[in-house]
Parts: sequence; structure tokens; C-alpha cells
Amino acid sequence: MTVNIGNHYKLLAPRPTVCVSTLSSDGTSNLAPFSFATPLSFDPPLLGVSVGHGKDTLLNARETEDFVVAPLTSRWKEKGVRAEISLGRDESEFEEIGLTENPSKEVDSPSIKEAPINIECEYWDDFKAGDHSLLVGKVVSISAEEEAIKNGRINLEGMGAIGHVTGEEFCLSDVTIKIERE
Repeated sequence: MTVNIGNHYKLLAPRPTVCVSTLSSDGTSNLAPFSFATPLSFDPPLLGVSVGHGKDTLLNARETEDFVVAPLTSRWKEKGVRAEISLGRDESEFEEIGLTENPSKEVDSPSIKEAPINIECEYWDDFKAGDHSLLVGKVVSISAEEEAIKNGRINLEGMGAIGHVTGEEFCLSDVTIKIERE
């Protein structure tokens, strides 16, 4: 079977889905979901999110030099995915979809009250990567609800992380297995 190379990302699934919040230079909050997101480095602790060129998330992170990444979980999955709406830069997705801004500890961009985990990042850099830019942030603070963490990791069994497959298809990851590694 031959698969169209344009479908390569559909074969790397499920991809963790996150919402990224930012502030514009005039203080308007922005929120958008992404499924091209990954840790990049242990030391320093870096995260990367692939963002379309010209998107508010990228422009705001460059301007205000921070952003917040929140892994999407089962309890707020619909609102998180709906944050993909198209609004002007002077309009907030938080208000439009009914999510609540929460003050972050170390950055100006808001955390998401409904999200059990918020990862605060300082803007590190961004790099052109084809039709996207890789937005890189240095993790400076993490806030999490007690039940959101299990053995130092996200509590998949209790929270149910959302993964993106393609289009409107998502999956719920709430089971872990152990595989011995030598």
C-alpha cells in the first residue's frame, strides 16, 4: 500500500493535544489548540509547539515573550477544541467559548482555570519549519491540581489526556501499560 506523503502526520497519531494561551501587546488574551507539540530538551526545560505562520499565538508570544501550555484532558475537551475559532486579534477566545482566565505565577499570559495542568513558558525562540513555525518556550513554572499528577507524570488514568488523530477525530488516553526496557 502506498500512502500519500501529505498524510505523514496522520500516521504519527495520536498526537498530544494542548491549548496555548498568550496575551497580545494590548493585553487581549488568546487561546488556541495545537496537536504538533512536544518536549524538546531536559536542560534547559524546553517545549515546542508548531504554529502556522501569522497566527495570533506566534505573534503574541514574540511580542510579549511568554505563553502557557495546557494539556487537553477529558473534562474540558470540547471547549479546548472549540478554541480553534477564528476571531480578530482584539477578541478573546476565552470569553467566546466560556473558559476562565487564571493568573499565572511567573508569566503574564493567563493560565486556564478549567485545565488541571498549566505549563508556563518564557519565549525562547521560533524557527521557520515549512508552512509552520516551531515556537520554543523555556518552562519556568508548572501548576497542577493534586489529582492531575501521578508518580511525577500526568495522571492519564484519572484525567484522560486527549490525542488528535486527524480532522474531527480525537482519542482518549486513559490506560497505561508497562513494557520492560533494558
